[in-house]
Amino acid sequence: MSSLLHLPFILLITFILISPAISHNCSSQSFSNNVHFDNCTHLPSLKSSFHWTYNSTKSTLSFAFIAPLPSSNGWIAPIAPAMIGTQCLIAFKGPNGLMVVKTYDLTSYNSITLTNKLLFTVLDSKAEYSDGIMKILATLVLPSNMTMINQVWQVGPAVKDGMPVAHKFDPDNLKSKGTLDLATSSGGGKNATAPASAGGDGHSGDKANGSSRIWRNNASFYVFVMFLGVLLL
Repeated sequence: MSSLLHLPFILLITFILISPAISHNCSSQSFSNNVHFDNCTHLPSLKSSFHWTYNSTKSTLSFAFIAPLPSSNGWIAPIAPAMIGTQCLIAFKGPNGLMVVKTYDLTSYNSITLTNKLLFTVLDSKAEYSDGIMKILATLVLPSNMTMINQVWQVGPAVKDGMPVAHKFDPDNLKSKGTLDLATSSGGGKNATAPASAGGDGHSGDKANGSSRIWRNNASFYVFVMFLGVLLL
């Protein structure tokens, strides 16, 4: 019988100050320094994919979330957030053109602060950009016996004065959630298609374990993936 382990959320966000471009799939992707992942899941929305390797002995999850950049139209007004206490890895392309990764806390509905204290250990993290595709890569140390992770992923407008800004409210954006079963990891470059997410009111939820924080602006783009909680067998 599965039970829900209530953990602080981990939000991984990639910000870039560039324009939208093309899509991709699992088999077309490669990573610098010959990085390889045992599994790849075609996510059911936003033409995105999630590459991952789970090491049950070390309780580590190494992953790359990949998505094409969105178009610049169709921005929406803010909605009520429910992500107070979320911890973030934020990677963005700075003025010098280099990608940087920083850690943040969402301390209130309107405040993001830099922090060097995360409840999950981050062994490494980086971001890559090539040919219109943004990638965020990281390795996390997870609690032992973790087998299921609820995910939310999104694409939308980027950052203003250090704050993320709103994603679109299109149907494809509203169904960007699913579950990752770490126990199914089999190695050998396994490819799979994630099941479509359950329907809802399209607000990415306003419950503590299922919501997406929305900010508003009209410049550049970000992609993010959020680990909402953990189901243990």
